[in-house]
Amino acid sequence: MPWVVLADPEDAAFCVVPGPDGLEDTSPIAAVLMDSADPARDATFWAAITGWARTDSAADMVALRHPAGAGPRLELWQEPGPKLGKNRTHLDVRREDGDTDPTERLLDLGATSLSAPGDLPWLVFADPSGNEFCVIG
Repeated sequence: MPWVVLADPEDAAFCVVPGPDGLEDTSPIAAVLMDSADPARDATFWAAITGWARTDSAADMVALRHPAGAGPRLELWQEPGPKLGKNRTHLDVRREDGDTDPTERLLDLGATSLSAPGDLPWLVFADPSGNEFCVIG
């Protein structure tokens, strides 16, 4: 294994990558990993939301990155089992300029709405694999 898996004080796993291995130009947080029932499908979904481009792929993983090459990668890893329960962490994404209600656009892309408009100052959705995310702003 090219990385070391550790746990934080609350027993949440995280990985420490020992060498660059293609991540030398990332920030100290090299990648954010998400489980995915279908990495290729979910990469298309997240690319449409973020404008990020595919930078790497394998049979069980697809990576996206900001077009300027700044910051961490978003890596979507094949998860063999069904999603169980709420994710311990999630992504917050900003609304596009002038987008007062992104719900229809996100639903058309394959998201599921998890909150009613007005319940919270942000909107809660799940991606096609069931990973929760919030739309803020």
